[in-house]
Amino acid sequence: DGARLSQLISSPAERRLFRQDQYKPAADCVVSFLIDCSGSMKTHSEPVAMMVDLLIRALEMVGVTTEMLGFTTGGWNGGRAVKEWMAHGKPAHPGRLNEVTHMVFKEADRNWRRARIDMCALLKPDLFREGIDGEAVDWACNRMLARSEERRILIVISDGCPADSATGRANDEFYLDNHLKEVVARREAQGAVEILGLGVGLDLSPFYRRCLATDMSQALDNNLFYEIVQLIGGRHRR
Repeated sequence: DGARLSQLISSPAERRLFRQDQYKPAADCVVSFLIDCSGSMKTHSEPVAMMVDLLIRALEMVGVTTEMLGFTTGGWNGGRAVKEWMAHGKPAHPGRLNEVTHMVFKEADRNWRRARIDMCALLKPDLFREGIDGEAVDWACNRMLARSEERRILIVISDGCPADSATGRANDEFYLDNHLKEVVARREAQGAVEILGLGVGLDLSPFYRRCLATDMSQALDNNLFYEIVQLIGGRHRR
């Protein structure tokens, strides 16, 4: 009867009206974009910035937490680090001979609307120097490990191998390459962070098991974003 029906509808504790509960899926995931800001990436800064901007907005629409990071060096050709090394008599096998610069364009706890102006800093031309990738990947992974999300995905966007001229001259030719490979292998073995490579006109498979090569000279289109979604979903290898 109508009176009984109104009682059922108005009672918050009454569950017999519904055949089954409905559950709305929630994303328990953080995606961090780590952008190579070495000199060769300067020509790609605009399409990369636009691509990351669109991806961040799309991911936030489905409840995924996002972060935008970058890495470069403190100067060209080693800067102060080389001067200190030379002052100490140029000891053999010095390791890294430049200062690293790690940048946060968008923190995970800030949404796109609040961070969009800071994200434009990627377009500053004086950011782009040299690239020490391994330490940057380690840094980005540590940032993600401090978060509570169950799934953590790091997407490294780069157009080539690690490169620092002073470090390369003072160590073996593949010193930085091997360090990046070691960092990625160690982090993948730990299993807490998924590391993906997004190559700008280059195949990054020597460094990243899951990777995708993109052509930034072409307009950003739905096919590119579809391939990136496939990569994030684990259905794309190269």
